[in-house]
Amino acid sequence: MSRKLVLIAVLISVGVSAAFGQPGQATAFATVVAQLKSEDPELRRGALRALGDSGYPEAIGPISTLLRDPLADIQIETINTLLQFFVVEPLKARRYVGIVELRNTRLAEAAFDLGPYAVIPQRVPEDLTQNLAVAMADQSDRTRREAVYALGVMGRPPVDSRTADAVIRTLKDPETGVRRAAARVAGALRIRQAGDALIEAMNDRNEGVRMAAMRAVGDLREWRALQALADLFDYYGRGALAEAAFDGLARIAHVSSQELFRERLTDPTPLIRRYAVEGLARSGNQAAAAAVATRLAGETDEGVRVALAFASIAGGGSGAETLVRALDENARHEQAMDYFVDLGSRAIPGLRTALQQPSGVVRQRAAVVLGFIEGDEALSLVESAQRDPDVDVARAAERATARIRQR
Repeated sequence: MSRKLVLIAVLISVGVSAAFGQPGQATAFATVVAQLKSEDPELRRGALRALGDSGYPEAIGPISTLLRDPLADIQIETINTLLQFFVVEPLKARRYVGIVELRNTRLAEAAFDLGPYAVIPQRVPEDLTQNLAVAMADQSDRTRREAVYALGVMGRPPVDSRTADAVIRTLKDPETGVRRAAARVAGALRIRQAGDALIEAMNDRNEGVRMAAMRAVGDLREWRALQALADLFDYYGRGALAEAAFDGLARIAHVSSQELFRERLTDPTPLIRRYAVEGLARSGNQAAAAAVATRLAGETDEGVRVALAFASIAGGGSGAETLVRALDENARHEQAMDYFVDLGSRAIPGLRTALQQPSGVVRQRAAVVLGFIEGDEALSLVESAQRDPDVDVARAAERATARIRQR
């Protein structure tokens, strides 16, 4: 066996054996990190895998330097390796010595699609975001797209100005998939500097980019997009683009849109009715939110009924039982989780009830949500939930506790 292959084997064994947690860890760590700068791509890849397999959080910054690697396959494997530090469920990739064969070359996009509830509250080194910003300008379309989605998974708002500028630039990328990724991530990370670029992207030549931009201006509550969204909703009338425009309006929830929301409470499309309810619930007008439940007392669509419970709580009424039940439904649990997060401290009584349910899944999801709610009450509940007999619930509570304490 050549000296090079021996060294690769040693590097990988260091990671697998978690030697960084043993005496002399600093020396072992430094030895492997040094190989990230090797001129030999096999040694760089071996060091990457050793550091990734170690699970050592301090390795995140050094690993991220390979986002600047001249080889696209190493860049992609670097992104996939970094994601393992931030995503609760392991992402799958097939590896061989000297090469990497990915089962899914869009793991970052897949991780982003899992949403914020699947993300570990990990510290985000400045090196990581800066190196991702560099990768967003790479020559490879795939690297640019995956780097943007990776930022959406690993970044935390507010992002620094350099990273924000990188995302804004990619909104004009020649590749459709990169522009769509940039719009989605700009909204998810609340990059407010992107407002003008997102409004412009609402007229992108690609439908997917337009829809992502409409969602993003809603996430930013970008009031300057109100008229454009209303015009687009009126223009499209029905279908996915009309629904995306109305969703954007419902997320901004501006007082000027309340009459439109009331008009659409009886729309024949359930999703439009749901968005109308959400818009009134988020508007801050308690009377309007409370009146919705009465007006739609005979609603049969389950998604709209869950939204009505959200509006009822926002209006000072009941409805927590409905949201708690929805936590046990695979089709509706994320909708209910989002509503609990939107409600903030008003969600505490319902989440306290959820933590007392016999279903471990309900308790686990309640613990996850509490991590996104600030305050001593939320912290007290998740600290208690760490003693839950269900291991998954206890772990979710530990992560939620860490998330709250990081703020």
